[in-house]
Amino acid sequence: MQRITNPFTQMTRGGLTGLLAVLTLAGVGVFLVAARTINTTSAQCATCHPNVTAQWQHSLGHPAERVTCHECHAPHAELPASLNVVVQLRDAAIPEKYRAWDERVQARCEGCHTGIRGAKEEAKKLIRLNHELHLVTGKDPAGEPLAMACLDCHRTIAHELGPGATNRPKMSGCFAGSCHTEDRNDTNCRRCHYQQLLEANPEVI
Repeated sequence: MQRITNPFTQMTRGGLTGLLAVLTLAGVGVFLVAARTINTTSAQCATCHPNVTAQWQHSLGHPAERVTCHECHAPHAELPASLNVVVQLRDAAIPEKYRAWDERVQARCEGCHTGIRGAKEEAKKLIRLNHELHLVTGKDPAGEPLAMACLDCHRTIAHELGPGATNRPKMSGCFAGSCHTEDRNDTNCRRCHYQQLLEANPEVI
């Protein structure tokens, strides 16, 4: 036992203080890494949301190997009214307070897809879609601003619930309500698609 305690009894006060500081920092570091790992693992989410977690893991739009739960559902540098820096640092180090609120997810969408509000066409030639028109400059049939958000068209972007899962909106959604009423016919496919479809099938498009 003395072999263990002797080196410490012979240390100066400054040496002991330094050693304690190093051990304390190391302990805090281990705690932060462990807490962050536990709070950001999909297994944590799956304890309450097993079905949704399984859907996300097989997502076509945001697969598990590219996007994690906390990237979409945890707070990201959102300063509270009190400007509590300690809380901000804690939330950044150990994400918690997960929410599926539209406002939070919308902010996460635009945090990753920067410039999407000004995009006039898709990078991949799959469907003719003008994001700027829908999100910024578009007007409804009454002439009022559309005031649309990402989730209006991409509600199931990460947790596809139906068959033919895709990160693109379905025709049934585009034609809902008063949207695109003038385009509802079987011969106008090229209005939204780059090539004529063989058959109209809103359930899988």
